[in-house]
Amino acid sequence: MNHVPDAALDAIDAFGEGLLVGDPPPITERLRSDLRLVVRTTGDGTARCRFETEHTQTPPTLRDRGSFVVTIVDGTDSRFRAWGIDPPEAYRYTETVDGSHHYEGRLRLP
Repeated sequence: MNHVPDAALDAIDAFGEGLLVGDPPPITERLRSDLRLVVRTTGDGTARCRFETEHTQTPPTLRDRGSFVVTIVDGTDSRFRAWGIDPPEAYRYTETVDGSHHYEGRLRLP
């Protein structure tokens, strides 16, 4: 069962296709009501991947939020890998902005 919304998978596919022609579009997609995905290239062969979540707690890594979140993150990482994009081992808590907790990692681009 796929827990990643089709719109998010389509955005990852557009990003991957954009890498092939040298112009990957940024990604800003809702994964569920309390979880968003934001990806921007950094110009150094990597992209910053950030998950934004509203929750009462801020565990050190995103996958520490529980099995359902792990399933979603694994699904996005799997789609990145299909495009030759290497996701980080963990998305780590970096900050809270206006009640939204940010978990970030660097994607290594092909």
